[in-house]
Amino acid sequence: RWRRAGVWGRIIDALAAAHDSAIQMIDTSIVRVHQHGACITRNRRQSMGRSRGGLTSKIHAVVDSNGLPVRLALSPGEAHDVRLAGKLLSRLKSGSMLLADRGYDADW
Repeated sequence: RWRRAGVWGRIIDALAAAHDSAIQMIDTSIVRVHQHGACITRNRRQSMGRSRGGLTSKIHAVVDSNGLPVRLALSPGEAHDVRLAGKLLSRLKSGSMLLADRGYDADW
């Protein structure tokens, strides 16, 4: 209910308002979906996907040099890291340093 009401988005926006934009880092983490939330036929829009570990979601995070969140996004667990990079990095300021692993390496 909080996600649909936009509460989580407002919390993240408030935390990100005071971030240090000189250095930003991006990475992902995979989390398993709880067994009671795993009815994928009813929850198609919940960013759940099948991977080797079962039903999983992937949390994509851009953080500042202090580790405070700047932007967060969810995708199904089998999605590639670079899938949401364009969306997450769209507000990256010119001249900022970005630290990322090779999962984000793309010609664009």
